[in-house]
Amino acid sequence: MKKIPVGTTIAHAYRFAFGDFFRILGVMWLPMAIMWLPSLLMRARIMALSAQFAAHDFSAMREMWGVLLPLYLAVFVFLFMQMIGIARLALGLQRGTVWFYFSLGKPVWRLIGSYLLVIVATIIGWLAVILGSVLIGFLAGLIAKSVNNSAFGVITAILAGLGMIFLWCGVLYCFVRLTFLLVPVVAAEEEGFALAHSWTLGLGNFWRMFAILLVILVPFILLECIFVFGFMFKGLPFPPPHASADQAAAFQMALNANALTMMNNMYHYWYISFPLTIAVMVVFYGMAVGAQCFAYRALTQSEALDPIAGN
Repeated sequence: MKKIPVGTTIAHAYRFAFGDFFRILGVMWLPMAIMWLPSLLMRARIMALSAQFAAHDFSAMREMWGVLLPLYLAVFVFLFMQMIGIARLALGLQRGTVWFYFSLGKPVWRLIGSYLLVIVATIIGWLAVILGSVLIGFLAGLIAKSVNNSAFGVITAILAGLGMIFLWCGVLYCFVRLTFLLVPVVAAEEEGFALAHSWTLGLGNFWRMFAILLVILVPFILLECIFVFGFMFKGLPFPPPHASADQAAAFQMALNANALTMMNNMYHYWYISFPLTIAVMVVFYGMAVGAQCFAYRALTQSEALDPIAGN
């Protein structure tokens, strides 16, 4: 059973994201331009819509759903198209300079179908956890009443809590095992059921895959927290622990106002915000998809990995 080299995979992912930055940008810029163009053209309408949402007025959705629904579907498809394009770079299937990338071939739809299946399975698993916890709590309550023993009730509550944690851990385990190697499996156009092959390849590597995900995601989560607390919550006095309804409403109004101001500033200073957003997205997708692809190569190829895929 092969093991994913955690340190080497992370190092390759970082080198790929930064070393092949412009090739990854070549894959991403055209879909991003198509996705962002409508928001630029409808800037005033989107700002007004955001203000209405902040005021808990969702009536405008009836007018906008005919525009927003196709737009969100297009964004959904283009995101998967970008992942396939980046995976082709990381797997060495796309070599040379990449000026632009636009392909809606079979791998894109196969990846979308696979993730939709995972989403459905996750929802079913989530419902099973909820129903299981309700059932366990109900049975525990009945047993505790019949026994009429407080210590037994405490032990039962602890066991019920541990059971819920175990179920949630099972959902997380299945999600990681199913999806971590899914993108490279589909991008490599392997035959058969992609989810099954991804699951099989990840056998015995869950903690390695989980560690890689943490190392990739944590810096971006911290960056987002810095952004949110540095701009959205800037200057906002947080309400006391036992805030009244008026205090909570005042805080929410101030938070909404800050969010709208931040959004307006992002549009106003687009020449700064857009390039920074693009750079972060290129590095994030390069690292995330690159890590999965290099892990896949480590499991399926006997030769050593190249320092930077495609070179």
